[in-house]
Amino acid sequence: MAVSPIAIQVAVREELNPILKRVRVERVFHEVTWDQLRSLRHAHRDHLRFFVGTLGGVPVVVFRTGVGRHRAREIVRIFFEHFEPRLFISTGFGGALTPDLEIGDIVLATDICELQSGLCNWRGVVPPTNGEVKFRKGRLITADQMIVDALDKTKIGELHKADVVDMETSAVATLCQQQSVPIIAVRAISDRSNENLPPAINSFFNNGQVQPGLVARAIAVHPPTVVGLFKLAKHAWKAGDDLADFLEKFVAAV
Repeated sequence: MAVSPIAIQVAVREELNPILKRVRVERVFHEVTWDQLRSLRHAHRDHLRFFVGTLGGVPVVVFRTGVGRHRAREIVRIFFEHFEPRLFISTGFGGALTPDLEIGDIVLATDICELQSGLCNWRGVVPPTNGEVKFRKGRLITADQMIVDALDKTKIGELHKADVVDMETSAVATLCQQQSVPIIAVRAISDRSNENLPPAINSFFNNGQVQPGLVARAIAVHPPTVVGLFKLAKHAWKAGDDLADFLEKFVAAV
């Protein structure tokens, strides 16, 4: 009997590519139906590519959804129509909401909340790993936009007793709950709680991905934006590499 795979879901290429470098990809599944394509309202068909293979010898299916709850919901729904994972790992970058988290630190969510609704209806699985990997347990909160202001990060962290913020996990957790599949929410810190992000960053996305043209336009309007973007890109490179290293060891441990 074939072993059921572990699903690994991310939002963007910058999170996906370091993981795929460590995956032995056996095939790329993209045999979705016309009805499934027509059902997409927020996500893009380019996200309907599921990389099937092994990570550290463990069967996995790795894919990206694009940024945001609505896109994640649509792509993960279609994923569940084709695959039956034994475990679902929703992962990627996250913003720190507490001052003791540094770039590349790994947070596993004990519970998952939603900023807009205030709901905290989902629990994340934190399995024993016998000390083989280093991580911190904490509360994750999902927002509809990147939190760009350091003061807002601090306020959200204190109000909701949360450690890290992302933009997809609550939607993914809802679908996992419906499918009775345990979810592990893993986030690698890509910006500290005391760091401001470029104010225009939420306008850089189209179809759930950063669009270079939109970035160039923002830089042309406000040239200092390039400094913040350079720092964020540097942080993302470290966070992506640290996350991929963690996942490779983590899936073998669990």
